[in-house]
Amino acid sequence: MEHSTPQRRRSFKIKTKFGSARQWRSRKNPPCDACRRRKTACIIETSPPCRFCRSKGQVCKSTDVETGWPSRRGPRDAVVESDQDTTDSTVVDTSYLSIPTLASPGIESDSLAVPPTAQTTSPSNRSTSVTASQTSVRVYLPNSTPHSDNGPVVDTLEDNENRTAHSVGLAGEQDTDLLASFRSFITNERDGVSADVIQAFAGDLDVTAFPIHFNLLTDEFQPADDAAKSRISDIIESMVSPHASTLVRLFFKHVHPVYCVVSKGRFLKAYAENKGKIPASLRGAIYGLGSTFWQHDSDVEGALHFDLHNLFEEAQSSLQREFHAPDLWTIQACLLLLYERPADNATIETPRTWVFSSHTVACAHMVGLHRDCTAWHLVPGEKKLRKKLWWATYMSDIWSSVCHGNPPLVYPGSFTTSPPMLDDLPFDEDVPVDFQDMVDISSRTVEISTSARFLEMVKLSRILHELVDSYFLDSSYQQTIVQPHVREAKLLNIRQELANWSSMVPNCVTMAYSKERNDTRNNGPLNLAYFAVQALLFRALMSPARMPAKSDPNSSLCRYFNLAVTEFRNFTQFMDKITRTSLHAFWGGHARSQLTLCGNFLIYLFLLAPSPGQVHAAFELLGSFHESLRRLREWADDDPSLALLRPVALRIDSFFLHAARIMRNGMGSQGVVS
Repeated sequence: MEHSTPQRRRSFKIKTKFGSARQWRSRKNPPCDACRRRKTACIIETSPPCRFCRSKGQVCKSTDVETGWPSRRGPRDAVVESDQDTTDSTVVDTSYLSIPTLASPGIESDSLAVPPTAQTTSPSNRSTSVTASQTSVRVYLPNSTPHSDNGPVVDTLEDNENRTAHSVGLAGEQDTDLLASFRSFITNERDGVSADVIQAFAGDLDVTAFPIHFNLLTDEFQPADDAAKSRISDIIESMVSPHASTLVRLFFKHVHPVYCVVSKGRFLKAYAENKGKIPASLRGAIYGLGSTFWQHDSDVEGALHFDLHNLFEEAQSSLQREFHAPDLWTIQACLLLLYERPADNATIETPRTWVFSSHTVACAHMVGLHRDCTAWHLVPGEKKLRKKLWWATYMSDIWSSVCHGNPPLVYPGSFTTSPPMLDDLPFDEDVPVDFQDMVDISSRTVEISTSARFLEMVKLSRILHELVDSYFLDSSYQQTIVQPHVREAKLLNIRQELANWSSMVPNCVTMAYSKERNDTRNNGPLNLAYFAVQALLFRALMSPARMPAKSDPNSSLCRYFNLAVTEFRNFTQFMDKITRTSLHAFWGGHARSQLTLCGNFLIYLFLLAPSPGQVHAAFELLGSFHESLRRLREWADDDPSLALLRPVALRIDSFFLHAARIMRNGMGSQGVVS
């Protein structure tokens, strides 16, 4: 029996020319050298560089003028492509699947149409690519994070040109463990890559760590939204011209030391190179907050001619459109716009503060800040910034909830991000030499007190969160009110935590701190927040604060009253230490409600004092506080300081207006509380 000699398949070559537009799945034009080495697709939209080389800032070139396809691969052989040297091999019938595949920032994967009956190649080729004939989906089975010649390909979630990374949650449209086994992207009608699924962390089942993935979306929005953002950007720049650079300097001199949520070095570099790359919402917020210090900074000249309310309205309008693709810039804008100056006639914190805080929390979850990124394949600086912005979001949420007594949106089971360390916070605070002329000399280097204020506010906010969860939620109140001993024990533990915080807080953030370059002007907000937490704690300890409790020596009210009066004398002393300079410093948006909470607690003590002696002691505290407010109101010569004092001043004035009648009626049911 004769055996026919198998015919050798002929190899063939396609004449090509590098540099022409190269669409996804195109074999007409050759890939660049970098993409060929990495065995990934090379997409050139109009002319070099391709998407990958552009994202990496490297030269895009091809040394070949012809593309030769090897003759050993038949048309029905599955094509092997891999970003890894070794992966486990598995043969899978995927003819019925249309599965998103994992890709990486800056890597545009190719897709090859393979018949459903295609067989995999030899076991040495350990990763298979199989695609159904009617889909453009590629399936991979990797067992580790993809690597390029230069290391992990997932090194940033932010600096990808016209791409935005959004967190894929455990309940997302695709299973997280499946995404860890299959690489995926989504193509649009034009065969372009509309979205990649990238892996930031491979997971570790031994330590119950699940894989972390992000959708890397192409920033394509409604033309009307793009036009609106461009128009708003021009309007904002026109409004602040010619003082834009001065407003940036004022922001980093006065606001940033108290509230360091902006990535200083990154912002200044982007602003100097092309300020249009920074969202208009963030630029508007920085201009607006910086402008509030114009009249109190001796280094500025001239006058501002724009309306601050209109500036913030434009920034808010831009932000609404930026919500389509939130990123770390968006989070920073949200955190700053939360501190927009309130209306001049504001008596009670408006619900907008609480509602806007919910936007911030939602954006933080969308970009995955609630997930601990310690083990992710990201550059260290991005990890530190993500952690800082999550805890800034955490703080804004809990303090905004306290403004109206609402339950916080963030709860212990909703995040895993670990608390920041002091060594993490100075990152990006040193300004490079090329950009030092953009900021005040005091803002050019790391200031330890700036990091300490942020870190101590995080610690204090966590104590507040524990207090709110323990008592000030509807369910918590109902559960603990029938178990007074259990409730009291838990509250006393929280009181000890608060006392420990107060005794261990660094000297550089106390009101006693004085140094030639840094006096106490920036420490007021942190110390005021402490007294607000203390007021809430005593309210919980002394509950239920009803009239019958005044005559019951065993009531919580009577047992903790003297301690509350003694400790809250420190608050009146704090108010007495506020100088004119401190008053005109940055206090943030929550200081108004914190000050009101403390003022109302003094009224609370007076109205519920069990004995005449305790009435007198409480009235002394009120009198001291009232005197401090009178002095500060004489110094309040600008809108921010007036807005800070007005709500609490109206309450205390109303109380003293009716105090005589309250006392004549014996603090009974006829008393008036404003």
